[in-house]
Amino acid sequence: MQCPECGESAADVRLSYCENCGAKMPARPAPPPRASSAKSQRPSRPMTEPAYAAEILDEEEDARQQGRAGAAPPRGARAQPPPDAYEDEDEDPYTGPRWLKDVPGHSQSVVGVGLVTFSLVLSILPFFPSVGVLGTLLTLVGSVALVARELRRDGNAPGWVDHVPLVLMRPEVPAAFTLLLVALTVRLLSGFNLLLPLWAAGTLLIAVEQWKLVIAGPDGVGRDFDPRSLLGFPRVLALAGVAVCVVALFLPWGKVMADGSSLPDNAPVPGSVRGAPPELRVLPTTRPSDDSLYSQGGGVASRSGWDLPLSELPLLALLSLLVLAALRPDVERPAMLRWVPVGAVSVSLLWALAGVKLAVGPFAFLVGLGAVGFHAVRHALGRDEPPGLLPPEDDPYDPDQDLETEPDSGYRG
Repeated sequence: MQCPECGESAADVRLSYCENCGAKMPARPAPPPRASSAKSQRPSRPMTEPAYAAEILDEEEDARQQGRAGAAPPRGARAQPPPDAYEDEDEDPYTGPRWLKDVPGHSQSVVGVGLVTFSLVLSILPFFPSVGVLGTLLTLVGSVALVARELRRDGNAPGWVDHVPLVLMRPEVPAAFTLLLVALTVRLLSGFNLLLPLWAAGTLLIAVEQWKLVIAGPDGVGRDFDPRSLLGFPRVLALAGVAVCVVALFLPWGKVMADGSSLPDNAPVPGSVRGAPPELRVLPTTRPSDDSLYSQGGGVASRSGWDLPLSELPLLALLSLLVLAALRPDVERPAMLRWVPVGAVSVSLLWALAGVKLAVGPFAFLVGLGAVGFHAVRHALGRDEPPGLLPPEDDPYDPDQDLETEPDSGYRG
């Protein structure tokens, strides 16, 4: 800053009068605004220091603070993570399909169990079919075991999973549960309604995921089974017999009243000519089937094998027989397992005899059960084993071979 009178430069810009001539110095311009808040927190310099000295000291203070901030933390001190690190830890690291992000365990099998359970709830209503008491109980047990296994596999299992028995956590359980759902889907094919697509969709979701996890994987249970062995004799008879029995359950198994009561075979049909006395001449006329006056409280309808109580029992019994037939011969199994096919055929036979009528369904079921029983008896007697597992027969005695291998004694006759 220069004096307007004598032109002498002032050593200190803060002087109000010239040191040479005493004239009044021009007003000092206002300092520019500080860029950082750190400079505004510096202590004020004494007025005796020159302006250039104050600026140099401020620059050194800024460099010292920046060096302290960029230096590494002292040894043993814990480094503070950036603020964004806490936000990343709160976010879910899930990278799978977006529609499974909010599903417990991020498993599509849990979604399938939800659809199957909803189907069981709908089956309580009278206008929906049911999978039976036995099928419902087995489905509920398998659903709990599968959900617990999926939550434990994900690593975020709640407390109730610890109370599930460990035997239900084995890979054989979800594989058997998947097969159970497929069998019960066949049970629901007797009538199309809203329950069938819901059950089929849940079964498909479970089967696709469990096929990759516990069945077709390198360590899956599928390595212990050979389904192609069912195409060889005599196991193909068991496969054909089970197919005939399942088809027979869709055929008529007798007649039933509209109120649900069974109709005896020798009873006259209500309102028919056979129910009239012989001396009365009845003309054949078309009568309304929905009039209770003519139908005597209800008409007569034909029922299939699925309408009988515990109709899912022979289905599951015969299916277990096929599973055992497809088991590889080199897999270790208990000795009592050879009698399971005979037990399955016996249970199915008793069930069929309890509801047998003069109809096409029971006759076809007994024919298919006869073919299955042939395989069951052979399996119980041990005649169904493949040739590779039978003990080798002893070689017959060959005297020429003994003479060739006998050592020479040196005697010449």
